[in-house]
Amino acid sequence: MKAPAFTIVHTTQTAGEADMMIAALQAAGMHPVELDRSSHFTLASADVSFHVEVPTEEAEEARNFLKSYDLPEDVT
Repeated sequence: MKAPAFTIVHTTQTAGEADMMIAALQAAGMHPVELDRSSHFTLASADVSFHVEVPTEEAEEARNFLKSYDLPEDVT
């Protein structure tokens, strides 16, 4: 079985913000990667940005869904 491919649809500066986006995407029926399993950036052993990732086939839908919220600019 081929492993699914994932796409980053948004990057945040806080884990809380990423968690809220992940929960909203799940409530909308999408399948985002859980925050503890998604990629993030660290600097001097501190997490400084968090990716919201979904299966690639859901990426466009997820981006459009997140655009409906008043989100800060992507930090990437």
